[in-house]
Amino acid sequence: MNTPTFRTCAFILTCLLALLVATSCAGNEARAKKAIEEYMKGQGTTNLTLDAYYPNQSGDRAYASATVTYNFANSSGEMQKEYLGFILAREGGGWRIERPAAYTTEKMKAETYLAGGK
Repeated sequence: MNTPTFRTCAFILTCLLALLVATSCAGNEARAKKAIEEYMKGQGTTNLTLDAYYPNQSGDRAYASATVTYNFANSSGEMQKEYLGFILAREGGGWRIERPAAYTTEKMKAETYLAGGK
């Protein structure tokens, strides 16, 4: 069982599994961003950047934070930006906004918000 062929196959299988997990997470982030974009539709946003994405262990809820740029300027003439946080709930193959939350990019705070804390 310690032949080079077995080790090569085991290595390739491990790499494929890691790739599958990575693409699954990236897909969930893209779906979370899409849910936030739909939620913000009609509010004059010109750009939305997903800053953080933390799913809970069961995968049925997640925390996401985003930086939103609007199509109007603040008092200093710069485009208005807002930093938002959201609790997301799994809905079918995507996400829906369950409720707004405080903004953070820290995993521990995101877990607190997911658990209902402030």
